[in-house]
Amino acid sequence: MTSRQNTIRIVILTAVLPASVVATLEGMGGKRMAIEEVLAGKPMTDVEVLVTDPGVGASADVLEKFPDLRLIACYGIGVDAIHVPSAKARGIGICNTPGLLTEDVADLAMALMLASARDIVTQNQYVRDGRWTTIAAKVPLSRSLKNKAIGIVGLGNIGAAIAERAAAFGMCVSYHGPRRKPVSYRYMPDLIAMAAGSDFLVIASRGGEDTRNIVNREVLEALGPDGTLVNVSRGSIVDEAALIEVLETGKLGFAALDVFANEPKVPEKLRTLPNVIMTPHQGSATADTRLAMALLLVENVEAYFVGAPLPTPVVPVAIWAFEL
Repeated sequence: MTSRQNTIRIVILTAVLPASVVATLEGMGGKRMAIEEVLAGKPMTDVEVLVTDPGVGASADVLEKFPDLRLIACYGIGVDAIHVPSAKARGIGICNTPGLLTEDVADLAMALMLASARDIVTQNQYVRDGRWTTIAAKVPLSRSLKNKAIGIVGLGNIGAAIAERAAAFGMCVSYHGPRRKPVSYRYMPDLIAMAAGSDFLVIASRGGEDTRNIVNREVLEALGPDGTLVNVSRGSIVDEAALIEVLETGKLGFAALDVFANEPKVPEKLRTLPNVIMTPHQGSATADTRLAMALLLVENVEAYFVGAPLPTPVVPVAIWAFEL
């Protein structure tokens, strides 16, 4: 089948793709659109591919706007913001970009742990404010990672990479998940018990309804007034209202967060707490990794249009398109 000139075949919802990759997709019949524009407009026929990311997703309402849709290409790993039941019911394939961001996310988890334990943010400001002016100036002592206990929620690729780094720092590693893994780290089937025995609780689990708010008030209080919560996974995994309360009351010592329940809206109380450090969902945000992710996304879209197997399917495409 020949290419249909001037037909929009790809709608690009995500705003974070590199410009060169957007240009490539536009050359394949792509058009950038805001999600508000999609929802306010009429259904768009002929669109076969929807490009999105874990933050934007693709709700059931969005999917209804594309009656000819055959593939959702996600620029990232998480697909919990994509309405998978609707996609499966219509035979729409889903692909993502796994295996590329593991090291960067694990690095950020360690950076957040170190920044919290060594009080880097506050001490940086201490020097910038000119308060370090005499030998007598006193800076509160910070905390060491060596010999501390770290509990990791979710020992997938990212969790395992965090565990490897933590072990290299001399930390005692345990993990929680639905099943035991063939690793030497201690398996803890009870999340509350793991939190109670941990100095640092690091969330590396996937998002979704089955993990929503599993780190609840009881888990946070078990982690305790000297404990630190680190989240580089999904904000939905933590009961954010409970987190704010236990941080305010001192029932939890510290939090180091890269993700939040309603991004990019972060509660004011959380933003003003002195025992919290935050980054704006930057786990995979290095130039090298983001480009590699974008190129893998393009590989998936190209494979779809030539009828080849998707390199990284989450849900395989049920009905193949014809070649461009």
